[in-house]
Amino acid sequence: MSPRRSTAPKAARKHVTRACNPCREGKVKCDGVTPACTICSAKGKKCTYRSTDDKRKIPLRISLSVLAQRINQLSCFIRDQGLKAPSMDAEDFNTMKGVFETIGLEFEDTNWTQGPSARSETGLDNSYTVLDDSMASDDTTGDRDRDRANGLQTPQPTVNEPVSLGLSPAPPAVENHISSPNVASALLALADTSWRPPTEPPPPVASDDEEDDEDEVTNQLSCRLGKLQLTQGGQLRYFGSTSNFTLLDVLVGVAPSSPVSSSQQNTQEILDSADLGLEVDESLERHLLQLYFTWHDPSMHAVSEDVFWRSRAQEKYQGTDTPYYSRSLSDAMCAVGAAYESKYHPDLITLPRSLAEFFADRAKLLLESELESPSLAAIQTLVILSAYEASCTRDTRGWLYSGMAMRLAFDLGLHLDMGPYVERGTIAPEDAEARRVTFWAAYTSEQFWGYYLGRPTRNATDGITVSKPEGHGNSPLQPLKWQQYGSPYLSRCIANLPNPLGLVCFQWVSLYEVMLPLTDVLYGTCEISKHRLQELTSRTVDQLREWKTNLPPELRIYETADYLQPLPHVLALHMQYYQLMIHCHRPYISRHHIQPQPPQGPGHNHARAMCVESAIAIAKLLGIYERYYSFRRANFQIVSFVFSAALILIFTVVPARRTERERDCDRDRDGELLVHLSVCFRALDEMGSQFESAKRTSTLLNTLQMEWQTRRRKRRTRIARGVKRKYDTVQQQQQQTSELELEPSVPGQGQSQDFQCPETGPLWSGLDSITDGHASYAVDFLEPDLCNILLSEGIPRAFV
Repeated sequence: MSPRRSTAPKAARKHVTRACNPCREGKVKCDGVTPACTICSAKGKKCTYRSTDDKRKIPLRISLSVLAQRINQLSCFIRDQGLKAPSMDAEDFNTMKGVFETIGLEFEDTNWTQGPSARSETGLDNSYTVLDDSMASDDTTGDRDRDRANGLQTPQPTVNEPVSLGLSPAPPAVENHISSPNVASALLALADTSWRPPTEPPPPVASDDEEDDEDEVTNQLSCRLGKLQLTQGGQLRYFGSTSNFTLLDVLVGVAPSSPVSSSQQNTQEILDSADLGLEVDESLERHLLQLYFTWHDPSMHAVSEDVFWRSRAQEKYQGTDTPYYSRSLSDAMCAVGAAYESKYHPDLITLPRSLAEFFADRAKLLLESELESPSLAAIQTLVILSAYEASCTRDTRGWLYSGMAMRLAFDLGLHLDMGPYVERGTIAPEDAEARRVTFWAAYTSEQFWGYYLGRPTRNATDGITVSKPEGHGNSPLQPLKWQQYGSPYLSRCIANLPNPLGLVCFQWVSLYEVMLPLTDVLYGTCEISKHRLQELTSRTVDQLREWKTNLPPELRIYETADYLQPLPHVLALHMQYYQLMIHCHRPYISRHHIQPQPPQGPGHNHARAMCVESAIAIAKLLGIYERYYSFRRANFQIVSFVFSAALILIFTVVPARRTERERDCDRDRDGELLVHLSVCFRALDEMGSQFESAKRTSTLLNTLQMEWQTRRRKRRTRIARGVKRKYDTVQQQQQQTSELELEPSVPGQGQSQDFQCPETGPLWSGLDSITDGHASYAVDFLEPDLCNILLSEGIPRAFV
């Protein structure tokens, strides 16, 4: 027989799965010690179990094991006395055999009347083989677990180990010539020959308090979620479970505090050394800040106005540090506000820098020292500087600032729901609202840059638990009235209107959320079938239309004069919607680029129509903006919206192959499109006085327009020559006989009188059958390089 493997005994379980009645009623853990558990013994209660569900029935194998051991003792006693063991009755033999078969164990069917000499050594080995197989079953393992729960120890059995039941002295080792082999040896096959009752008291069981402490430590170490921690600077910072910093409730006092940097100690000296230490008049600073709150912040809401003014007063006049105000934040806001003023100020001489550059450089320099211990104001500063850099055509720096703002937002845990912390009193409701506003400002900034530069944002939204900006007017901060500050000469029909900042921000986030599933695959990957991509695009377009349909009345735009004029940031929100509609349809304006085959969906004509319709809608919104506010008060985001609309309009009005009849039908439409295109260029021209990005966009559009006209003109010339040769060949075949040899026509010689200029002659209407079948692919304007230009809204290697 194979040698028996021995393993170390497993540690006894401290608790059982089924508690006794007193422990069950007291809702405490029971160790299952018999006859009374530790808890019942300590409290003097009667330890009883529910007989219906405690499953503490004596196991069949244990019962047979006890019987086998007792029979073995009696057999040895009879043999030692020199007596002959009586044979087993046939009925009893059959009963025992049935029991063995019922419980699924092998029973050696030998002659039950044979004497002891008939049992061979092999028979005993086979019995132990049966024992090995049976002990490996799951039932035996389950019984042993229950034995340990009852305080019994069942180590791994060994063949040569003596057995003792505690009833009498241990008998000698079992010999191979056992009397009544059919009964005794078979029962021994069922018996665990190494089973003993416990000879030592069970190990001490930990008390409830110790167990609870151990569970708490275990739960803390095994926690897979992060939490906010209080750090040296007094800021709440977020740490995930893998960082190990979550094991301490407070990190203050654990790590040595870093010394204050020289930049923090000598801020004014550093500003002076950089020629940025000029003292700014209070009235000028407040004026620029108010311009920021009026014309920039509502479209990308990052700073709560009342919280900012209150925190500013506390820091400037009371000397109280607050996470909602910093000098860098104030300077960044002034830099954006200065864009709505003249380039140089008569009282604050900032040469050679402009007024906006002066404040922006100050903000960048001061921000560097704040990044060692960033606060909420540092994130707001990064978001605002990101917008400023975009208006200055410094795209790389703006993209980096936006990414830094998002990273710091996760560092401070702004992505977490603050509800539990507000309930515990860790932070005030106003602070939770400020954190939420700042996070979604960083989020919208990141999304805007993703569309503006055509780059993936790489921000997973699964871990974001903070609620969206308040979209139902339940914010703890009362909304301020919107006033067209700095432009008293503009329309007065809008004075003191409520400013729905929460609604605008909520809808802006919802708009980006609708586009997220499509953006990742439409502009980011090719690992999707064209049919699935078309289905995803169709669903996204339907969701965008549903978004617009469900807009609240405060955010709708009514063309009727009876309604109040729309707010500037509401107009910008609608422009963003139409730009996203262009993004959805623009890849499909090509006949062959990503059109699924076999055809699926409305096709390229529908995509072109939707792009043109959206571009016209943006141009109309620009007209409303110009009428009420002028383009001098436009937000920097509008430059991107104008860019998308103007591209589609230029693509549509640039001359292409059309028949005389088509040109007559489209003349009125082209005139309307030129009017809308003129609005776009006029907007870029006026915004160019404050935003360098508007100047760059205007230059790019002019360059594209000339390049597209040149390419289409050359293509029309090549097509006209090819069609001319086909036309001459057809005429010659009709006039000459079949015996005459066809001679190739020479361009410029022997031209048919019917052939005229490809843009004016009647040839195009008469040769549709030829061009449609052979040259229609050639007039498809969107070659791969031009398609890439159109999709990326820019020319490669231009304005690096």
